[in-house]
Amino acid sequence: MNELNTLLTNPIVALILIILIGAIIGWLYEKQTHSPHEYITSALVGVAGSYTGYSLATLVTLPSYPSIMRLIAAAVGALIVLWAWRTFHLHPKRSRKRR
Repeated sequence: MNELNTLLTNPIVALILIILIGAIIGWLYEKQTHSPHEYITSALVGVAGSYTGYSLATLVTLPSYPSIMRLIAAAVGALIVLWAWRTFHLHPKRSRKRR
């Protein structure tokens, strides 16, 4: 387990995992929700959410297995950003017409 934590603390490995987690979750989210956007768009939004979750997890110090918890936070961040993006992008507020 110590070797895994050492590997996950490498910034290049962490960046590759963030991109993979975000892209896979974006692809799966698009496949499940059948939104009118393309897979690439959802994958990019998933990567942005994954990076956001990972960055927020680095600000919070977790005592046990910090590297694995950051990757879990990256997955949760990707899901939250994808959900928010789909919710607010597909249903924007309509402006009122002036008379």
